[in-house]
Order: sequence, then structure tokens, then C-alpha cells
Amino acid sequence: MTTRLPTPPPSPSIPQLVLCADGGGSKVCVVIRSNDGVEVKGIAGPCNIQSVGYEAASQSLLLATYRALSQLSTIYLPTDLYIPSSALTSTDLTKGESSKLPNLNIPIFQYAWLGLAGVNCESDAKGFMSHATGALCLTQDRIKLSNDVNLLAAPALDIPGIDHVVAVVAGTGTIGRTIRVSPKISDQPPSKKAGLPLEDVAIARGWGYLLCDEGSAFWLGRLAIRSVLAVADRHASSSIYSTPTLPLLPLHQDILEYFGTADPADLINLASLSHDSLAGLDIGQATAKRNAMIAGAARVVLKWAFPEDAPLGRVSGLPTPPGSEDGSEASDIDMESESECEAGSILELSTPDLDLERTPRIPSEEEEMEMKSQMEAMKIVSKSIQPLIELTLECLGDSSEVKLERTVLVLGGGLMSSRGYRKMLLDGLARSEEKVRFKRVMGVDDPAVQGARAVGRMEFGH
Repeated sequence: MTTRLPTPPPSPSIPQLVLCADGGGSKVCVVIRSNDGVEVKGIAGPCNIQSVGYEAASQSLLLATYRALSQLSTIYLPTDLYIPSSALTSTDLTKGESSKLPNLNIPIFQYAWLGLAGVNCESDAKGFMSHATGALCLTQDRIKLSNDVNLLAAPALDIPGIDHVVAVVAGTGTIGRTIRVSPKISDQPPSKKAGLPLEDVAIARGWGYLLCDEGSAFWLGRLAIRSVLAVADRHASSSIYSTPTLPLLPLHQDILEYFGTADPADLINLASLSHDSLAGLDIGQATAKRNAMIAGAARVVLKWAFPEDAPLGRVSGLPTPPGSEDGSEASDIDMESESECEAGSILELSTPDLDLERTPRIPSEEEEMEMKSQMEAMKIVSKSIQPLIELTLECLGDSSEVKLERTVLVLGGGLMSSRGYRKMLLDGLARSEEKVRFKRVMGVDDPAVQGARAVGRMEFGH
């Protein structure tokens, strides 16, 4: 017989708390929100249950939760809550530390929404549920366990006239989901507020880096490595060419610098998990770290492809430095300004403006190499964006059920912080055979914050 842990009763002296976790292949972010509007955040290592396993994922979840709890004033916490000191000083526990964090010793959350990469079906959720309930000291009826992409639907819950949300994530990996939205949280009677009014009705991709993930930061980084290795192969094959061998482009040099090497062969070692930086890790940990490192190279590609774009830290599949994220709002994206362009206009970013009234200035060797770097970066980005367009179209089915005029497209993941990358996706959708234009397009910088606020509205009514 299973013993049901009690739900913490409302207390006039201790505010009520809810939790939302956004766990991906690079990191997990936990946001805790109180009934009086206080929010705190904790971040830890990879939390994809498929790539790192249940135990490592639950340890990352606990580490991020304890880090968030440690930021709350004591008036928000029961006196008998135990927060281990190791959670405040240790590095991520997915990297091989022998000591493990204990589960929460008492139930303190009214409800928790865990959006975790790797939860792709009901059996995945059931498999991890016992780890989640044990870690957070909650019963199953007080936890919603979903894929991390479902968190993107949270901002759309109170938008009138919406039946579906198409959520597309391009972070370390890629995935798309179509989510049916039930009546607004605020319109539901108290007896019906037992769960979030969201229902998965379709899924596209999310099969992992071996089978898909085209258009992700990992995929961009992988293509960047291939570009470097192709030049290295050309150098090694110079004896069979009559033309001179070109030097590495500044783009390639930046990629090598990012990986901390001058030898392209080191990139092969990294991809094959034989790199020195992966020594001592088990296969799941090494794979997660390898994938995160490769995903981080997407920043280099986007820097060259869209030099006028967002700061590099905002377009990475890797965690940004502490304090560099504002990430608290969901924002509308002007689809008119971002998608109305003729075919090929994106590529015009890589060509210089010419004043035909004057004799064109011959670019210097340095300028020519920079132009070639931008053209190569745009070539890499173009290879990634088409599969992402196809993924989004798959989420619409045959349009018999999902009506564009009643559907919101929500974009999430580090790559979607890049205006240039986002523009290429929306432009491709508008130019597709279906001429896709959604009722509304939104970007979510921090899904965990939006998820916590949705849970707060459900539990607290505001």
C-alpha cells in the first residue's frame, strides 16, 4: 500500500509556494513562486531524463531546487525544512561527485510543474514520476510532469480566442508540440483547478541528437565543426590540387578558439567522446557534456551570420553567465516586420552595399575573409532552418483541426533569442506552400518563470 504524503495546508504565518522546473540537455532552471508574488530561481546541470538518466536528472532537479530555496527569506520556509549545505557549495552533481543530495524532508509546495526534456510519452512520465515525487516530497496528484516544450504554452493560457498553441523549441535540441488550450484558468471553478488546462494533441520530432535535432544549437555546432574539418581535409589534400590552399577563415579560427584548440583533429576526439575534458565521466554524463559543448559553438556561427543580432550569451544552447539573463517575460513578435521579405533577402546580409556612381573600392584581404566567413556562417544557418520550418508545419497537421486564426506560435530555446534566426524561420513559413501566418507569435525567454506564474494563477487565483 502506498502512503500518500499530505499536501501542506495553508498557513497564515507561512506563505504558500509553487514550483516550476525547465530541464533541458544543458541545464535545469527551477523557479519557486509564493502566493504574494515573490519569485526565486535556482540553476543546475543537465536534466534530460533520456541522456543523463533518472537518478542524475533528479539530482540536478534537487540541486536547483535547494539553490532556489536558499534565496527565500526564512518567513517563507518551515523551521524544520532541511537545506543541505553541499547544495550551496557543490558543482553540478551530474559530473561525478560521490555524495548525493537528500530528498526534501517535508512537503512545502502546493503544486509543481516539471517540464523536462526526454519526457516524450506517458511511459516516460510514469517512469520518472517516482523520482519526482520522492525528490520534492509531493504526491502524484500535485505534480504535472511534461516535456519542457509544454512550458511555452503557459503565456497563452489567458489569451482570448485561442484553441491551440504550437510550441517550437530550438535550444540544445529541437522539438515541436501542438497543445490544446482549455478555458482560461481564471474562468474555471475551484473544483476544476486540479491541474493545468493543457492537453497534448500532436508532437513533432524530439527524437534526440542521433535521430533528429536539425535546426538546434547542437546541429549548428555540429555543422560548424564539419566546416572546420572540411578545410583541414583540403589542406591535407593539397598535393592533388593545382590551386593554392586557402587559409582558415576567421569563422573557423573563432570556432577553434571556442573549443580551446588550434588542431582541428581535437574536434574529432570531442565528437567521439575521447576528449580529455570528458575523462572520468560515465557515458550519459560525457554525452550530455559533449552535446552542450558542441551546442555552445552555435554562438560563434550566429555572431558571424547576424553581426547586428543579440548579445552572444542570449543565443546559446549553454547556460548564460549568472546575472546576464533578464528572462522573465513572454513577448509578442511582430511577424509583419520579421517575415515580410523576398526570397533570398536574408542572404543579402552577406554582400556589401555598392555605390554604382563611384568606382567600387576593392576590399582588403581582411575584409574579404570576413565576408567569406559571414557567407559560410549563413550557409550553415540555411542548412539548419529548413528542417525547423518542416517541423513547425508538421505541428499543424492537415489544418482541419488546428486553425491558424485561433492558434498561437510560441518560440523558445536559446536560438530563438536570435532575431536573425527567428526571422529566417518566420519568413520560411510565410513563403511555404501553405503561406503560414499565425494569429499571434510570441517569444519566451524564461519558460520556468512563465510556468511558475501559470501554476500560481491556478493555485492562488492570481
